[in-house]
Formats: sequence, structure tokens, C-alpha cells
Amino acid sequence: MPYQSVTHLATAIVLAVALPATMHASTRREAADTPAVRLTLEQVKAKLSGAAQGAAPDLANADLSGLDLSGIDFKRASLTGSRLVKTTLVKANLFSCDLTDAVLTEADLSRANLDGTVLRRADFQRANLEGASLFATIIEGADLSGANLSGARIIGYLRGAKLVGAKLVNANAGADPGNQSMGVMRATFVSADLSGADLSGANLFKADFSHGKLAGARLQNANLSNAELVQTDLTRADLTGAKLAKADLYGADFTGAIGMDKVQGLEQARNRDKAIFDAK
Repeated sequence: MPYQSVTHLATAIVLAVALPATMHASTRREAADTPAVRLTLEQVKAKLSGAAQGAAPDLANADLSGLDLSGIDFKRASLTGSRLVKTTLVKANLFSCDLTDAVLTEADLSRANLDGTVLRRADFQRANLEGASLFATIIEGADLSGANLSGARIIGYLRGAKLVGAKLVNANAGADPGNQSMGVMRATFVSADLSGADLSGANLFKADFSHGKLAGARLQNANLSNAELVQTDLTRADLTGAKLAKADLYGADFTGAIGMDKVQGLEQARNRDKAIFDAK
């Protein structure tokens, strides 16, 4: 990604996180259509192409459920409150779109571009985001329970998000040392619920799971080096082959965790003496 694009996205995510959700709500554009109006593929394309130059296409509160929108360019469109249940969005371009409160249950967003997108409180339950790109994405309070994010690139703000039983096998949520002009850009899972999630082989370098839940999660061979695991619930998690060098374990609960004898770098972890382990 070009340096200017990265800087722009980094600035956008910092501003979006800093502004209260109520301010975002007050500045949303009113939907051009009546709530939950059903649109056809042709109508969607017409709205996207018919937007005034420099204006964001308005698809707020529209019902696009079940449509095949693969490869469609939604760049910067407003899709707040929209319904995309079981919609096919394979390789769709959702760059910098606003999907606040949108419903995308069982939608297929595999290899889609969601960089710089706002997904606050969006419902992605059982959605397929395999191989998708979510760089500088706001996913605060979103529900991705049972979703597939295997192989996805995730650098965003997931505070309070639900990823119960989600699949993040080989996902890349590690901080990128080459793109830190605005400070550390990393995946922030603070207070997120990843109970029972599968993060096997995931790159979680410098990811922040503070006060989050990873109970019963699969973390085999995951890279948690330099990660923040402050007061994180890791009870019954499988950490076989996981890397924990320089991770902050202050108050982390490993009770009943599996494979602790095969964890790499545990002796180099920060605040290891403040973590909770099974009695030997």
C-alpha cells in the first residue's frame, strides 16, 4: 500500500476512534430511500454511478439481501443500517464505506476490500471474510460470531467486538513495523469476546487483547509475541506451539490451558509472575 494511502487511513482511524459514536450518528446522511427498500442489482449500480462527483453514494437503509454484488465498487458509499443478508460480495471494493449497524449475516465477503471501512455494531454472524483486507477498519461492537476470517488481513479497532467461535486460521493481525508513521497500527481486541475462536497459526504480533476473552480458543502455533494480554481470559485455551516472547501477561488467566509446556518464549514474557497458571 502506498505511503500516502497508509497515512490517510491511519489518520482516518485515529479520528474515527476519537469521535464519540453519538457524533457519528448525528452526522449521518439521511437515506435517499425509505427504510429497508429492496433494490435490484441494476438499481444498486445506478445509485453508485449516479452519485454526484465528490459525493458518497447513498445506500443507507437499503435491502440488498441475496444479491450477487461480486467485484462491485462501493468506494466510500454509505450503507448504514443496510441489509445484506446472504449477499455475495466476493472481491467487492468497500474501501472507506460506512456500514454502521448494517446486517450482513451469512454474506460472502471473501477477498473483499474493507480498508478504512466503518463497521460499528454491524452484524457479520456466520459471514465469510476469508482473505479479506481490513486495514484501518473500525469494527467496534460488531458481531462476527461464527464468521470465517481465515487468511484475512486485520489491522483495526475491534473493541467490544464479538467473535465467539469465529475462524481466524492463519489470519494476519500482526502490527506492520513498516507502517508506523502515526504510531503503532495494530489489531485492538480490547474487551472483545473470542471465546472458542480458532486462531491457529495466526500472526497476532503486538495485538491487544487486554480484558478480552479467549476462553477455549485454539491458538496453536499462533504468534503472540509482544501482544497485550493484560487480564485476558485464556482459560482452557490451546496454546500448543504458541509464541509469547515479550507478551504482557499481567493478570492473564491460563487456568486449564492446554499445551503450556510447549509454549515458546514464555520465560521472556513480561509480568509472567502476575499471570494465573495451574498449580504444579
